[in-house]
Amino acid sequence: MATIATISSSPSFSSRTDAVLDHVTKRLISHGHTVTPIVLRDLPAEPLLRGAADDPAISAAVAVLEAADAVVVTTPVYKAAYSGLLKVFLDLLPQYALKGKTVLPLATGGTPAHVLVIDYALRPVLTSLGAGAIGQGWFVLSSHIHVYEGGGLLLDPAASVPLYQVTEAFLATVEGAPVVESVPLQLGAVEAVRVRPEDPEAAPLLADLVVEYSTRYGRTNENTQLTEVPPSDFHGERGGAFVLLRYGGQTVAGGAIRRYDDETAEVKRMWTSQLHRRQGLGRRVLAELEAAAADLGYRRLYLTTGPRQPEAAGLYLAAGFEPQFDTAADPESVGPLPFAKEITVALKVAS
Repeated sequence: MATIATISSSPSFSSRTDAVLDHVTKRLISHGHTVTPIVLRDLPAEPLLRGAADDPAISAAVAVLEAADAVVVTTPVYKAAYSGLLKVFLDLLPQYALKGKTVLPLATGGTPAHVLVIDYALRPVLTSLGAGAIGQGWFVLSSHIHVYEGGGLLLDPAASVPLYQVTEAFLATVEGAPVVESVPLQLGAVEAVRVRPEDPEAAPLLADLVVEYSTRYGRTNENTQLTEVPPSDFHGERGGAFVLLRYGGQTVAGGAIRRYDDETAEVKRMWTSQLHRRQGLGRRVLAELEAAAADLGYRRLYLTTGPRQPEAAGLYLAAGFEPQFDTAADPESVGPLPFAKEITVALKVAS
């Protein structure tokens, strides 16, 4: 596994830029890599401005960069350029401080007019420092970043999908793996399979859910770490089922049910790959789970989704689930949003 340094150049202690970086960091860690942060606002200002690379704190930050196999650089955009903090730090680095390293540049800003900052301002500097490979990078509009008070981040799909893609491409380069492209699926070739949650095919689903939940809710608990339910609850002998959708040898979506009561199955672990959302896979997973529930003798489905998962709530409404809460209320005031549905299928959905 690789060691990846991340550079935060926002001067603010709470910023959209750092929220995006925290999300990307979670994804890097989910791949098993070690992430070491460099927070430029924490470095002593006077030595930083003087370019005093021999200052202990600054030399320690440079050493972190030197030891890294790859680097993620993030910056807010000010006056059509990357941050001054980043400028003074890059200026004091040795000439080839990034030699041979894979670099992912990310920027945030308030207007699309700054979208070329990465390519026209930051990329030439990273190249001059000897970066071995510089990823496509991405500029995230501030309006696409919703940071919750107390922690938690919700990215607009217009930002989350391309951010996922550039991060995955960066990881593929670091890991020497092929890049998985986002292409429209041939839905007739999508295969539904029932597995156990500990099967390797389920790993992408479970790892991505941990990243998504911990990002949106900004904290670590049994729900964000998927430990609130024993995996054995999804075993067939316990009245559960775990369904995956597979396409071209890859897991692209999935979900599970477990026993809620004698007549009710609870839906859990709903997930669709970022590369394949809005193609009907969520509806297909729900249909497969409803069929599995019918096979197990259940008469209804029940589920809860978090207040910061509007796409999931929309999916359940479209699939015929009835909300068990006041839909006019602020979701944050409700907490987990419960839904229920009477099972209407009598036969297993063809897979």
